[in-house]
Amino acid sequence: MTTLVIDAMERREVAVFDVPGAYLQTSMPEDKNMLMVIRGRFVAILCDINSKYRQHVRIINGKKILYVKVLRAIYGCIESAMLWYNLYSNTLKEMGFILNPYDRCTANKLINGTQCTIIFYVDDNKIPHKDPEVVTEVLGQITGHFGELVISRGANHDFLGINIKLRKDGLVEVEQHKSYE
Repeated sequence: MTTLVIDAMERREVAVFDVPGAYLQTSMPEDKNMLMVIRGRFVAILCDINSKYRQHVRIINGKKILYVKVLRAIYGCIESAMLWYNLYSNTLKEMGFILNPYDRCTANKLINGTQCTIIFYVDDNKIPHKDPEVVTEVLGQITGHFGELVISRGANHDFLGINIKLRKDGLVEVEQHKSYE
């Protein structure tokens, strides 16, 4: 909320973006031997996509089962969030951002004499800067690392279940989505 007030008062250009498939961009450590069980009709779907899996299908209690090694971080795994955080925060550091020591999901960088801040919660991000071109450039760098982003720019945003409106008079309006009330 504090950064929204700063964004509105300084009339910063704000972009909100999502990194699609964030966890899947993160490799599982090679020494991690995590297996996933695929059951039922999903076994047939996977075998139709790639026939090499057919030889590994097992019938247990009359049902088709396929065990596969997990190579990428996936939702539901305890370490996936940390693996993604490490990949993303290290990428931001390589771009010259410094993580805030009090909020490790806030990164700052001085660009053209003005602070650029990235606030993130897993794969949902907010980036403001006084210069719209700086926002465009940073979004381009992040796109270069993680592929096409889902981006919202301007005064109205949907971020983490909150409708945000940055008004021209320097005020900000926030409203929680009705489904969260």
